[in-house]
Amino acid sequence: MPGPGRDATDETDDTEVMSMGLEILEARQTDNGLAVTFVTDRGPVAIEGSEAQIARLAEVMTQVAALAPLNETERTWIEDVAVGDSLVRLGLAPGGEGRVQIIRPARPAG
Repeated sequence: MPGPGRDATDETDDTEVMSMGLEILEARQTDNGLAVTFVTDRGPVAIEGSEAQIARLAEVMTQVAALAPLNETERTWIEDVAVGDSLVRLGLAPGGEGRVQIIRPARPAG
């Protein structure tokens, strides 16, 4: 059962979830498109996707950045963006903040 201010989509069983603000550390061209490195609560995390996927991510991040200062009380997800094998979830947090989660498929230990 989700805790206060959380919805069922905040909880996952078979994925790696990293939460962060909207801070990008680096973006670079790769053979498969673009890699973007975010600052997370676990340190830097890179995701790689096509140019179209990264462009969509940038568009939604811009929307979140524009909406966040107008939000004082709501905690909600706005949109999920597929980037390579990751899902980037973007939303709003109380106090005019943006929020982001990177959800990756579970990886075998070892």
